[in-house]
Amino acid sequence: MNTPRAAKYWVAFSIIVAVPVCRVDAQSGQRAPVPSLQQFFQRLVNDYDPSSLPKYEDVLKVVDQISHARPEDITKALPAILTALAHPDDNLKRDAALAFFAISQRPDSAALLKDQIKRISLMFDLSDPQLQGVPTVIFLNLKPVPPPEVLPYLLTFLKRTDRDPRAQGSAVFALIRIAPDKPEVVAAIEEFLSRPLDSSSRIGALNALGIPSVKDVHLIAIVIASLDDSDYGVRYTAVQVLRRIGQHAVLQGQSRLQELAGDPAQPADIRAAAREALRTIRPG
Repeated sequence: MNTPRAAKYWVAFSIIVAVPVCRVDAQSGQRAPVPSLQQFFQRLVNDYDPSSLPKYEDVLKVVDQISHARPEDITKALPAILTALAHPDDNLKRDAALAFFAISQRPDSAALLKDQIKRISLMFDLSDPQLQGVPTVIFLNLKPVPPPEVLPYLLTFLKRTDRDPRAQGSAVFALIRIAPDKPEVVAAIEEFLSRPLDSSSRIGALNALGIPSVKDVHLIAIVIASLDDSDYGVRYTAVQVLRRIGQHAVLQGQSRLQELAGDPAQPADIRAAAREALRTIRPG
């Protein structure tokens, strides 16, 4: 359900707001200590009451402790967070996902979450499209580098045909950054982009390819083919993605980009973007 609390929750995946780790008790007016990560999630499940879930702001105060918590305290809290993640109430799932997201931002996150990758990947099976996309963000965040164990789960998710395609676009984003040269990664992305995706999903997947490490000629050919898409947004995105990939991609699409740059039937910003892309191979 897209409640105001859920809407605020998704903003937190872009930025964890620093807030004081204390709150004012409504009755006494005194500042009460915020429970530890383990305490919070244990109470969340053990004392579950759908009519009195913790406020979003209180969840953030707990999650804010994660960045400076001792590794052993994170490890002790993991069973309780995983229990919340498996709870039938999506609100508890979101709170757990937010905690995992915050853990993934730590410099030791790969070591802390290496043994939980399979259970985190279970979010791929959820009905909520936004929750489906959370594991890809967590896996990509893992530091110092994402472990190879994440690849099979990302590939399996991308190959499914019963998942939200925009969430699967986030898997394209993660895979092309974690293992851009692996044949199985290229094949999975190529297959995904060959599907009849809606314009929004195609734009998201194309944007995910906009990095210089994309070298595969088949993936670049898909971007070039998108220059002829009937949707203006897809065409404009394809031009921008070729430029971001770099000269080798622009050279492969040079002929079509030249046609777009000089086509009066194209919108002015597409013509301008095509000219800008071409300047990467012939400045001036």
